[in-house]
Amino acid sequence: MTGYLRFPTIAGDTVVFTCEDDLWSVPVGGGTARRLTAGVSEASRPRLSPDGSLVAFIGADDGPSEVYVMPAHGGPSRRLTYQAARCVTVGWHPGTGEIIYASTAAQPAGFGFRLFAVSPSGGVPRLLRPGLADAVTFGPDGRVVVGRNTADPARWKRYRGGLAGELWTASTVDGPLTPLLSLPGNLANPCWVGDRIFFISDHEGVGNVYSCRPDGADLHRHTSHGEYYARNLTTDGLRLVHHAGASLFLLDEQLPVEVAGSRSQCARRIVSAADHLEDARLSPDGKSVTLTVRGQAFTMAPQTGPVRQHGAASGVRHRLVDWLPDGRLVAVVGDDSADERLTVLGGSDTPVPGTATELAASPRDGLVAFATNRQQLWVVDDGLPRLVDHSPHERIEDLAWSPDGRWLAYTYPTSPRTSAIKVFDAELNQAVQVTAPVLRDSRPSFDPSGRYLYFVGQRDLAVDHDQVQFDLGFPYAGRPYLITLRAEEPPPFEHSSPAPLTDVEIDFAGIERRVLPLPVPEGRYAKIVGLPGKVLLHSVPLAAPDIAQPDATPDGIVSVVDLVTGEVESDVLSPVDDVHASNSMILYRHEGTVHMVPSDDLDGEGIELDLKRLQVSVQPEAEWRQMFRETWRLQREGFWDAAMNGVDWDAMYDRYLRLLDRVATRAELSDLLWELQAELGTSHTYERGGEYRPTPSHGQGFLGVDWESDWRIGNILLGDPWNPRATSPCNRLGADIRAGDQVVAINGRPMSAELLVGQADRQVELTVLRDGTSRSVTVTALADESAARYRDWVSANRSAVRELSDCRLGYIHAPDMNASGYAEFVRAFLTELDCEGLIVDVRFNGGGQIAPMLLDRLSRKRFGTESGRWGRPTPYPSEAPRGPMALLVNEHTGSNGEIFAQGFRSLGLGPLIGRRTWGGVIATWPRHSLVDGTVTTQPEFRYVLDGQILENRGVVPDIQVDNEDRQLATAVAALVPTPVPAP
Repeated sequence: MTGYLRFPTIAGDTVVFTCEDDLWSVPVGGGTARRLTAGVSEASRPRLSPDGSLVAFIGADDGPSEVYVMPAHGGPSRRLTYQAARCVTVGWHPGTGEIIYASTAAQPAGFGFRLFAVSPSGGVPRLLRPGLADAVTFGPDGRVVVGRNTADPARWKRYRGGLAGELWTASTVDGPLTPLLSLPGNLANPCWVGDRIFFISDHEGVGNVYSCRPDGADLHRHTSHGEYYARNLTTDGLRLVHHAGASLFLLDEQLPVEVAGSRSQCARRIVSAADHLEDARLSPDGKSVTLTVRGQAFTMAPQTGPVRQHGAASGVRHRLVDWLPDGRLVAVVGDDSADERLTVLGGSDTPVPGTATELAASPRDGLVAFATNRQQLWVVDDGLPRLVDHSPHERIEDLAWSPDGRWLAYTYPTSPRTSAIKVFDAELNQAVQVTAPVLRDSRPSFDPSGRYLYFVGQRDLAVDHDQVQFDLGFPYAGRPYLITLRAEEPPPFEHSSPAPLTDVEIDFAGIERRVLPLPVPEGRYAKIVGLPGKVLLHSVPLAAPDIAQPDATPDGIVSVVDLVTGEVESDVLSPVDDVHASNSMILYRHEGTVHMVPSDDLDGEGIELDLKRLQVSVQPEAEWRQMFRETWRLQREGFWDAAMNGVDWDAMYDRYLRLLDRVATRAELSDLLWELQAELGTSHTYERGGEYRPTPSHGQGFLGVDWESDWRIGNILLGDPWNPRATSPCNRLGADIRAGDQVVAINGRPMSAELLVGQADRQVELTVLRDGTSRSVTVTALADESAARYRDWVSANRSAVRELSDCRLGYIHAPDMNASGYAEFVRAFLTELDCEGLIVDVRFNGGGQIAPMLLDRLSRKRFGTESGRWGRPTPYPSEAPRGPMALLVNEHTGSNGEIFAQGFRSLGLGPLIGRRTWGGVIATWPRHSLVDGTVTTQPEFRYVLDGQILENRGVVPDIQVDNEDRQLATAVAALVPTPVPAP
């Protein structure tokens, strides 16, 4: 049997590779492989030592990816690094015998790889060379070829942006670099063999193995891969191995390898319903519940009785499951066929044109509405679909049927920034807009009595002052309203609750004026649920961020409005993620729990469903096949270009389907999905998350220091000393730990980084030696020191700018274009804008969406002054830059960071300095996950800026500076000569 073979390495007569997440060994001539590891995590990227006795690899048996080493013939492995950072093995040092690896360790988050070396017997890793680099190969006389940005070209095929791999030569491993050669492709995996340097390049369209002389001359291609890229080229100095299409190759010859694997990760298993709960809906009579768990549909009574599964048990995904009025279920079903289907479980199928995004079954027999990613609304009547509506602006959402099943209300985007409520009449087959929005009207819901239509509107905007800068914002997004459906209907709060109407009547004349706000303040309302005589309001309140859990979001709550008295009862159900009502019962969910409570006794005890009654069986291979097809389908539907960038997308499905049967682990499926999507040659085609086999997770503790040999402290991170999560624990008041101190023990045991495994956020006792005297200090180890490292990096850059410019220039760095990046930008902008000029830095900016906000602030012009009797005159507007600016960019400036850079240039704000940016500006909006929680992203939105297409090219700086250490000085020099008058 042949498995999914990857990451070969060669030495002597042995090839070691990865398959089924373990390391295997096979003779150079091929044959039946022998398993070397049986760890609890994936073992990858093995590198045999030159004598073939040891193999270094990347493992994660304690949680984070680290460097391990083991005997090449088999035996126990040993963890060597404790940096909890992205890392890949590179090779072995020919002079010192150390293992060389690339890692993002000891840097702020989002920075690139640097080369480290660690002894196979352990110890403190050492930085092999300064600057960014991720590959090195050694030649005669100590000469080297260094790779920079040489990631796997198969993960973005035909990539030509600023992060494309480069090869450089140097006389020593830490010496100055000279370009080896220039090719219009993505280069990777340099290997020095004899008098030639081998590498992978895709400059001819497909990744193949090439070689050249040490001066870059005499380029020659050695392989002829036409479908699958050559990947992960390695050498023992004499021979070269790589993998392509899940097979191993000895240069251009395929190795015949048989793997007698156990495929243990393909075995059927039972998973927790609570951990994989997707949705829950009450039956029309309120006596049963349908649960969607891991793509499977179940029904059960709330307290006791059997649990029934509906539809196929494996290889089929059920989404958006809802009840029909006769007690049957309807769902969107996806398997390994080309399209999704709307299916009455146990009955008929209707093709779904596109990807279904919402589904709602009518209380009237035979009617089911669904919305799609194509921004269409459909209604299916006894299996016959009819197109109801289409928006050219965004997706139609929030489908809600009237109690009699005749009317369907929904949110209709009327422009990129506004939406209205529309109502479709299923009898007359026509849709009517019933609200005249100020901004966004959404979340429609019918009153069960048939008298009102509820919705959330952004109308009376609740403005609030920003507490940091001169700005106003709208922290509360809307307010619940109701519409009286009949013209003669008196408003609520003025009469007793009348009996429900048998048929819902709607008088459309003047309906947009029959709008009444509910007696609650503006807020963040997620849903309105109508009850007899009452209204449930599901909202997510604003809350101050928790410094201990900065990424946590507030729990939702439910309030109740009495339609007779107008009284409001707050926080009735809490916490709540979603809520539904049917008949006399209410169902609400929070995380992995489902609760039911009578609608007339919301303060009662209620019922929590025992989800352990569900036996959720998972057949991984069948599930992976369905996920593979769904990934392909999502790109077909979501990709911005209907022509799929010129790629035959059907042919790509067939090409990679041939490899699917060889996949035996979730990690191998991930690799296959990356390769499939990479064929589009476009940015933002990611695959992340998903359910991997469980592994231990022992949080690595950090002390926030840079180590020298013998565990002596070389530097203590300062960060923000007031924030315990953004500074070194050694800065604790009273600790008195200094650079130069030696840590000789942790918790009474001789010092080793291994002692900090599992100590994240825990107190540890350090024994510190200074001038021959030891003492004990207790500190709390950090779980992550990147925040402190980022603050120190920014502070060092600001200090350098101050020194180089004689305190004339200010410095601002934006790490991303998200909320955290905005906070960092404002923090610096308000303190630096009065300098004579500004250096704005978006190197290592990972993107987001706030570029227009930053450009608005930077492009403000001062045109006056403001003065008072007692204070100094200040410029007007006060929050505008004083003088000229320059922008720093590099190849790690990506996505919205690149759009910001192009906008900076377009607005004439100053020169761009550094390296060409990433070249990834076709944006994505992840709104769909696969059955195991995996998120695949589809490049949906293309940007053309000033007539330029930056995708797969990037923004070219005005002043090219390759060396990071010189970029800052170059920016200062570009601004300081310009005299700037005082304001």
